[in-house]
Amino acid sequence: MTKTRKGGKTMKRLLVMLLSISMISGLFTFGLGNASADEVDTTADVGTTYYISSLNGDNNADGTSPDTAWESVMKINDITLQPGDKVLLERGSVFNYQYLHIKGSGSAENPIIIGTYGDEAAAKPVIDAKGQGIWYQDYGITLDNAQHVNKGYVSSTILLYDVEYIEISGLEIVNNVSFENEDYSLREKMNRTGVAVVAQNAGTIDHIVLDDLYIHDVKGNVYDKHMNNGGIYFTAFMPENEAETGIAKYDDVIIKNCTVENVSRWGIALAYTAYHAQFNAAEIPDDICQKYGATNVIIRNNYIKDVGGDSITTMYCFRPVVEYNVSDGAAKEINEEIYNATSFGRVAAAVWPWKCKDAVFQYNEVFDTHYNGDGQAWDADWGDGAIYQYNYSHNNEGGCVMICGVQAVNTIFRYNISYKDLIGALDLPGNPRADFYNNVFYMAEGVPFIRERSSGGVAVLTNNIIYNAGETKTEDWSNNCTVTYDHNLYYNYNEIPADDENAVTGDPMFVNAESAPTSTTGVVHDRTAFDGFKLQDGSPAINAGVYVSGSTGYDFFGNKVGLVPDIGVYESSVEDTMVEGVFSNVYEVTDTWINGIAKGTTVETLLSNLIYDERTTVKVYNEDGTEVTEGVLTDTMVLKATYNDSVKEYKLGIEKVYTEYSPEGMTATVGSYQPNNTTEGGGNLALDNNLSTMWHTNWNGCAEDERWIAIDMGTNQDVAMLKYVPRSAGGTNGIITEYEIYVSDTGEDGSWTKVETRSNTWAGDSTVKYAEFDTVNTRFVKLVATESLSQNAGLIFASAAEIRLGYEVE
Repeated sequence: MTKTRKGGKTMKRLLVMLLSISMISGLFTFGLGNASADEVDTTADVGTTYYISSLNGDNNADGTSPDTAWESVMKINDITLQPGDKVLLERGSVFNYQYLHIKGSGSAENPIIIGTYGDEAAAKPVIDAKGQGIWYQDYGITLDNAQHVNKGYVSSTILLYDVEYIEISGLEIVNNVSFENEDYSLREKMNRTGVAVVAQNAGTIDHIVLDDLYIHDVKGNVYDKHMNNGGIYFTAFMPENEAETGIAKYDDVIIKNCTVENVSRWGIALAYTAYHAQFNAAEIPDDICQKYGATNVIIRNNYIKDVGGDSITTMYCFRPVVEYNVSDGAAKEINEEIYNATSFGRVAAAVWPWKCKDAVFQYNEVFDTHYNGDGQAWDADWGDGAIYQYNYSHNNEGGCVMICGVQAVNTIFRYNISYKDLIGALDLPGNPRADFYNNVFYMAEGVPFIRERSSGGVAVLTNNIIYNAGETKTEDWSNNCTVTYDHNLYYNYNEIPADDENAVTGDPMFVNAESAPTSTTGVVHDRTAFDGFKLQDGSPAINAGVYVSGSTGYDFFGNKVGLVPDIGVYESSVEDTMVEGVFSNVYEVTDTWINGIAKGTTVETLLSNLIYDERTTVKVYNEDGTEVTEGVLTDTMVLKATYNDSVKEYKLGIEKVYTEYSPEGMTATVGSYQPNNTTEGGGNLALDNNLSTMWHTNWNGCAEDERWIAIDMGTNQDVAMLKYVPRSAGGTNGIITEYEIYVSDTGEDGSWTKVETRSNTWAGDSTVKYAEFDTVNTRFVKLVATESLSQNAGLIFASAAEIRLGYEVE
């Protein structure tokens, strides 16, 4: 089997994400790319305009002018609307015990508009279903957890079921309790929605815009997470005939300028899908997410206040953008007093993704989320590639951010401010590697940095300011997690993490951090409200950071970040100190290698994708020392970065094609293993073509020098690659993060020779990894773990689901 090893995958992916964010939003000026309801240029002779007024309407009139308006919005439910139609409600009207369940779709050129008319000073027209507008929801399939309710009756004030090209704006939407003696905490309580949107039998539902809606007092079922239940909830059901109608999903959804207040369970959710089984892998392929998930989703400039559960959640979306939203007082009903019929699902956070690919959360603010099993401002839950950047959080009782579990992969948390969040800034329950850089964690008195319940998570913290605002504190910097610290600033702690060899200690000299916002008006603060987190001249954080590949290039305030970044969220105007060497957002650059260079890359392309100080000269040279200025790169060439008399040399890691050897006939010996276990045991389990079994060192722990596995191929063969498949379930114990490769012709003690690999580190997650080296003819190959993950304090492990060897194909 021939496979191409795609080097530099992470760096390339980050560049794509940065470009995606830039194309969607720009860095600080954002355009919708879609007109709002008030901006659509509809042709006068296309569609009919219907007027509805509770003030002076008459259901016996024709409803086509303000003077002949209908009295009830229910009249619209009897009509199949056509492209270009408008439904306008008079401001100041109130429609009790009524609902709007739309039939008919608009078109790309002529969407259906649902809006308002009349006195601009009058209040928004109110539609309060009061528990009416009942329809039956059925996903047609069991949900990802069988305990989740998947069918039942729902009351929705506005329902868009298999309709598209709809734009709704300017309405007040209510769905309050109306049934006498209804027990609010009843498990079987009716689900209710302000706006419910459903895709089932019409394939892709295009262009739904919800703008300037005031949705409140929608008192649904606090338990049912995935029914159309809350303020705004999008769902996709299994089609009755998928071959005929296509996959049920969404494209082009915009929710903006809305206020959602006092609703249950969700504030805004978009969009749980019957196709959830397509998203079972930790890393979500782009094509799968685009095929079965929602695409082109924007949730912008909304205020979510006092919701029973979670404020905003994107579900099964491809690159959704969630920005400029405010959450205030989320999860107010996730407690034993109200949520008392069951403990299942009694957790909620404010703003988070579920099974999304490359979700971006930026310029949002979260205040005062209530404590529960979770209770954080941000939660990078199961999904792939979530980015949180330029956000602000304060006084959230469950902490700042959680990286939730084994399938929360490739998470980045950067340029955010956490101001006196409670119980623990970070919550790391068993997650693969997450990267935190250039954040400010301003810790309240007595609050631990890592939430005490955390266990088994993996995190890398770089360029962060961790500021203890209380009495000088002794800190547990790991809390049973694997946390790597580098170039962080620590203030007011008795000790710092032992592994942070580039730590800065002392007062960062904020301008006035205590001036940070502690409340909200529902609109995100101007950036100047956070000027207190800027650095005064002379701060030890200035030019004390390290360059992080894949960074946005801009700080919290929009300042361009140099090659020697300041620690924290602010980049001062102080000129960078000189930094030798090169960096890249495309390639993986180590001290001696530039990896991930595609075969066929030219000298010009390589140089254009490198970042370096303008005082540095960068050139490519042949093996004989002659300069190369054009043409295709080869792996015998080197790149030299020269500054004055200093020269830094890099080998070129050009992607190669390998063929894997079959493991049949191979055997393995190990330094340690768990005996008497058929699923986690000896080295043979890394050669058995079964990802459900693994080589695992002794469960009681092992010595550092026992973390090795040696493969005997039975005969000498050319080898240039070792493939390492980490465990994918049951935690992270033993996942190898740093390694060495040795070879031998005999396998005897004293016969092993270390080979030079392009890299010696792997990410602490479940993705497949490779060790690449120059071809060597040998019989035995040994993988030695020099660092590995452990969820058990004080114990050392190593593990491998599968290991393969391979040779280079010319």
